[in-house]
Amino acid sequence: MDEPVVGEVFVPTVEEEGGNIIGLGVFSSEKIALNVLKNYFKHSWKGKIISANLARWQVDLIGQDALTLLAKWSCQVCPICDRPTFWIDLDNFSALCHGTACGAWMEDNIYEPEVIDIGLPAIRWLHQARSIKQAMTEFRKKAAEMRAAGGDVDDEMVEYSMEDAKTRMERILRKEGSVGLGTALADLPNEEE
Repeated sequence: MDEPVVGEVFVPTVEEEGGNIIGLGVFSSEKIALNVLKNYFKHSWKGKIISANLARWQVDLIGQDALTLLAKWSCQVCPICDRPTFWIDLDNFSALCHGTACGAWMEDNIYEPEVIDIGLPAIRWLHQARSIKQAMTEFRKKAAEMRAAGGDVDDEMVEYSMEDAKTRMERILRKEGSVGLGTALADLPNEEE
């Protein structure tokens, strides 16, 4: 019986603080291996993960020649949500917080090489910086502003940012004592009178 021919496999791994390497599986597709790894990034706050790799192994080759390291990431504490979910791609300069409600990101500007774009989708905030240090400072400033305003990055903030305008208006009106948008509109004085 003929066996299926597998020329290469993809192996995502993560490294813990003590140097322990955890393999997340062996996959026949780079896309699947990358999805497994990025899904693991979302849960990195539960452990002491410091880095991750995605490797391609050529089947039926002996030694290190069979190994190609495709990507490397470093896990950092997110400057916005303070969780160890900020993964920095060490090969292609970019970073993304994989935390549930954060999503802070950083990457090189595609038009101006000396500019770094940063953002926080949960509050629709975008900014540009001239260095990584300045980008991290801007993130920390934004986090401090949000905390000072009582708006920590959490699931509730993301839910509110996803609401449409009518739902948001109805929520505000209920809080103020009206039952809905229709009631509030009926209470407005008629300009023709």
